[in-house]
Amino acid sequence: MSISMYLVLIILGCFILTWVIRVSPFAFLSKVEFPKSVIKWLQYVPVCLFTALIVEGMLNQEGHSGFTFNYESIFVAIPTLMIALISRSLTISVIAGMFIMAIVRLVF
Repeated sequence: MSISMYLVLIILGCFILTWVIRVSPFAFLSKVEFPKSVIKWLQYVPVCLFTALIVEGMLNQEGHSGFTFNYESIFVAIPTLMIALISRSLTISVIAGMFIMAIVRLVF
């Protein structure tokens, strides 16, 4: 088997595995009726994950000594947060944040 065919098979396998991992919970849980308390709790999960990703992006790990601030990310997070509060849309916020980060990296 050639190296290119081997790489195609690896990429295809990764695609299938990722798809199964992400789609199977929806398929299995779509028929389950959750209690209202669980549904209310699950509504906070996207906000928590989004916040964790943002905060992680604003910190740089400095070896064993701790963390320093990533000022580029903090600078981008401020207008992105304002857009998120105004639009109340995760999609618009993510696209705006990516666009603002691209401009900041282009300029600085």
